[in-house]
Amino acid sequence: MKKTLLLIVLTISTITEAQNTLDKNSINSQILEYLTENGIDPEQNSQLFTNLIDLSENKINIHNITKSFLEQLLFLSDFQIQQLLYFTNNNHPIYSKYQLQGIKDFSPDLIETLSLFVTYGETLKTTPKRYLNANLLFRDSYDLETPAGYSKSDSSGYLGDKHHLYHRSLFEYGSDISCGLVFDKDPGEKIYDNNNIPEFYSGFIQYKSNSVLNKVIIGDFHANFGQGLAMWSGSNIGKAGDIFLIKKRGDGLKKYTSANESNFLRGIATSIKWKSFNLTTFASQKNVDANLTYDSITSKFVATSFPSTGYHRTLNELSKKNNVKRRTFGANLKYRYKNLSLSVGNFYQDLMTTINNDNQLYKKLNPPSNITNNTSIAYNYGNSNFILFGECAINSSFDLATINGILIKPTSNISTSVLYRNLSMKYYSPWINSFTESSNPNGESGLFIGINTLPIQKVEVQGYIDIFKFNWLEYNINKPSSGYELSLKMIYKPNIKTKIYIQYREKEKAKNISDSQKNIYSIENYNLKKVRSNIDFVVNPNLKIQCRFEKTFYRLKSTFNSGSLIYCNVNYHLPRPKLSFFLRYGIFDIDDYSARIYTYENDALYNFSIPSFQDKGSRVYLLNKWLVNENIALWFKIGQTWYSNKKEIGSGLQTIKGNTRTNIKIQLQIKI
Repeated sequence: MKKTLLLIVLTISTITEAQNTLDKNSINSQILEYLTENGIDPEQNSQLFTNLIDLSENKINIHNITKSFLEQLLFLSDFQIQQLLYFTNNNHPIYSKYQLQGIKDFSPDLIETLSLFVTYGETLKTTPKRYLNANLLFRDSYDLETPAGYSKSDSSGYLGDKHHLYHRSLFEYGSDISCGLVFDKDPGEKIYDNNNIPEFYSGFIQYKSNSVLNKVIIGDFHANFGQGLAMWSGSNIGKAGDIFLIKKRGDGLKKYTSANESNFLRGIATSIKWKSFNLTTFASQKNVDANLTYDSITSKFVATSFPSTGYHRTLNELSKKNNVKRRTFGANLKYRYKNLSLSVGNFYQDLMTTINNDNQLYKKLNPPSNITNNTSIAYNYGNSNFILFGECAINSSFDLATINGILIKPTSNISTSVLYRNLSMKYYSPWINSFTESSNPNGESGLFIGINTLPIQKVEVQGYIDIFKFNWLEYNINKPSSGYELSLKMIYKPNIKTKIYIQYREKEKAKNISDSQKNIYSIENYNLKKVRSNIDFVVNPNLKIQCRFEKTFYRLKSTFNSGSLIYCNVNYHLPRPKLSFFLRYGIFDIDDYSARIYTYENDALYNFSIPSFQDKGSRVYLLNKWLVNENIALWFKIGQTWYSNKKEIGSGLQTIKGNTRTNIKIQLQIKI
């Protein structure tokens, strides 16, 4: 009887996998949809997004998963990670994803998402042979219309053509050695500089194993520790629909494979494991962009700003490129004992220049410094019902910052999270990337409370409120202030083919109001409300339809602006030949930039598009993927935005004469 049941399970699994083979083509859009639906901006979290794609491209057997691997899958809560590890350790072998239905908190949707990253079946006990894998990616995108910057004949125009070129090569030799290279040229930039060096390049060599020398990275990397108060060079998720994402998973060292030109380290990093201890050290020296001016008093050049856009399109932008050396050193020691982990770290940075303390008021109490030193202590303790976590950090002046939180799961259908943060007005770290409202959070305190519940069958309710206070001035806020942000989302899944949700978000925060007659700023609170309704419907295994309507309301004193966006997606897959089509048509009517609406678009693998909409018009795009064979894939995307109330788009060098912007993108992936 057991053999018969096992045969039935395997047969069903085989049939389903054959039907869902083309679902692999949608990995990019599924991950992107998860990020954006939970309020996570992929553009600001490009490395996180890239890591998820890499993991989905290189699935591992479910019996080989580790806690560190699962912690990279942000859709899994810490409780679910504990449950999955317990299940895999006590149920062997797992032949099919359907066996995971035995885990209490694993819904069919969650199991499907997890299956993008793992395989099932018995594991091979033999030592794997050496192998060489290569993943090559080539991309070109450009606008058909030509902005004014490309037409200027003098030195104020763009130096290069309007093509956005990108190339990534990733090589793996066995499971422990890998290396990669990334080249990127933004529109308007030259491909090579005067020394025949690519406009932007990044690379790494990595060795990792289960031995004492756990990891070595030479080249470009990220270093993430604790809750991001002292050292976190990678992605910052921030506030999101998933209440468990408030807890950062300080995963130490990560190879860098993105095209962001600023927020990464370049040098050498090592991780050593011995029994319950893990020692991580790194040293980095990287040239960064800076705007330099000559100080006649000291007869030296001083830095007045550090642009992070990565644009070097004009002579002015090019003059700021790589003007300052940034040296960063750090060490972190982590100790694990059963359900407890403790870590302590120290991080030092020296910007090899003098920084000009400009006249911005919010920087007067805590002026920027070229030398910083931060020390932090982080902790994590929990069981199947609760998890305590937090970090305390100080700078060289002994100014304190702290974040403390708790995740609670009192019953199977209720989950809650609470986080409190308090940062001294003089606390500063150049690599701070924590859960805060402000990107410059000195003097910020706040309380976040979130809840996720399943009140009735097929219905899920998610919500949070975050109350924050600034005890000092902030950017564009010239006095201490306070505010709040809240979100409420209800999800209804009547069956496995249909998902409907309604979401409401509201934010109130202070900002400066200019009085041109008195040449002063007054402070007023603005209120921004967003309402979204969304439906996803699977017609059949090859056809999926999505429709969304979103409305925004912005109020500031007597000013009121609103906006509306509606669109419909059609995703269609042809089994033979293996073609995928993504078609969207949308209409928007938005009064002002203050009421703008962001929405994600399906795009080529390892790429993302999160355009913002304002004014009046429509947006249409078609994305096609052709899986030529198992090793070659080709993407083509064409999209156009049309404005009904404009005769000119953009400003300055980006000005386009006309009311349309049309973009074409081509991408080729080759696996060897």
